[in-house]
Amino acid sequence: MKIFELTPELYDLQVDWEKRLEKEKDFFIDVLRKRNVKSVLDIGCGTGHHVQLFSNYVERVVGIDPSEDRLGYARENVIRSSNVELVKGGFEDLDRLFTEQFDLIVSLGNTLPILGNRRKVKLALKSTRRRLVKGGLAIFQFLNFEPKVIEENRFYYPKIFEKDGIKYIFLKHFEYGKLKTRVDFLTILLSEENNISDFFVKTSFLCTLRINLFLKMVKNSGFKNIELFGTG
Repeated sequence: MKIFELTPELYDLQVDWEKRLEKEKDFFIDVLRKRNVKSVLDIGCGTGHHVQLFSNYVERVVGIDPSEDRLGYARENVIRSSNVELVKGGFEDLDRLFTEQFDLIVSLGNTLPILGNRRKVKLALKSTRRRLVKGGLAIFQFLNFEPKVIEENRFYYPKIFEKDGIKYIFLKHFEYGKLKTRVDFLTILLSEENNISDFFVKTSFLCTLRINLFLKMVKNSGFKNIELFGTG
């Protein structure tokens, strides 16, 4: 089996960043201003679009990601502000990389459940809490892993774009599990004549973070005030 290598550029093309940031911008600006946030840490910052957004409203932003390729892409193509620092690392590196604390820490996408198991998620929550100033805020964004939600949304709408004469079709499929939820990443490459030229499947397992479990984890990690919110 061949594994499709998702370059930072192709990763970036999967997301309509202009549309996404326009949708999320007011929420983040409201948080930053109401809490007078001066410093932000973005864990799993990817290609840096949220880091760039935050940099327009705070004094200092640090983005960390385990992929040097994505960080390099961010430096060359996305980051325009001088108050941004990009560092290679993940949750497990927080205490090694930083002695300072931050007013706001964000972990967007499915960065938290991508860690794979509950032990790693617990450690990540605890290390995040240690890097927050007193009264600081952490925002974790991830898929709602309740089985009913997963069952209704097992197949996500395909993302389609063209680059260098090749049409790419990306699909995701989720299969709920009590401990781990399987996600299949399907990639189809079409020629200029719309013939299938290649097909790839990559399977990963995400830690199943159901609501009650997540609440228990964050409370045990030292977070005092917890709010759940989303579209449904």
